[in-house]
Amino acid sequence: MNTKTALATAMLALSTVAGTAGARPLEEPQTTSGWFANRIVGAYESKAMVRPCGSAGPDNPALNTIIFNQGGTVVASPRFPPQGAGGYSRTNDLGTWSSHPRTNRYSVKLRYDNFMNGSFTGASVVERDLQMSADGNSVYGSVHVTTYAPDGSVVVEVCGTATSTRL
Repeated sequence: MNTKTALATAMLALSTVAGTAGARPLEEPQTTSGWFANRIVGAYESKAMVRPCGSAGPDNPALNTIIFNQGGTVVASPRFPPQGAGGYSRTNDLGTWSSHPRTNRYSVKLRYDNFMNGSFTGASVVERDLQMSADGNSVYGSVHVTTYAPDGSVVVEVCGTATSTRL
């Protein structure tokens, strides 16, 4: 095999591999940095309307204040007294966020612990899929909360929508 033939064969092989790699579906990149990602950074007031997943309702409001930090962390505080109705209380939500540049959306995952009269009754995991408004002053989208008992079994799942508006 001469040099020209070897070079042509190598280029054909490389272009075939490159073409095959390019034909694979692209995975959604996630990031917590860059201009688009950091648009979410700031403090927001949130209102969710939720109900047990799959039920006909009624919707129940859930209010909190949420802070999206640069770098992908998020903290949320419920907007009700520390000792809620009937001895219920909970910790602040702690979690992470990431942006999805191809879809112009954000994902959020938070966790908080639940207590009844000072005794641990389990934890809740909040997942949100967010779209930012054109003016950048609010994010909105679906919310899904799974509440777990101390043994890890699912107590309840609630679904709904939430809007968070910059403070």
